[in-house]
Amino acid sequence: MAEEIVMPALGETSDELHIIEWLIDEGSEVELGQPLLVVETDKAELEVESVAAGTLLRIVAPAGETVSALSVIAYIGAPGDELPPA
Repeated sequence: MAEEIVMPALGETSDELHIIEWLIDEGSEVELGQPLLVVETDKAELEVESVAAGTLLRIVAPAGETVSALSVIAYIGAPGDELPPA
């Protein structure tokens, strides 16, 4: 089963984060701790590291989107893993 990747809460004042860019493309292999994307908080630009290893199966929140902390932004797993409907 694919693992949900959620937007971390990156500070006390950052309830929403703007995704600047994904550093990994869908279908690419990801290592634990590898930078996945760059986000902008109200104070800084930060890299978000992967909390799972496997294949980046689906990006739910594309670059340019603003998302709430703790919302699902992607799925990582093995090719062929079942994903929820898009």
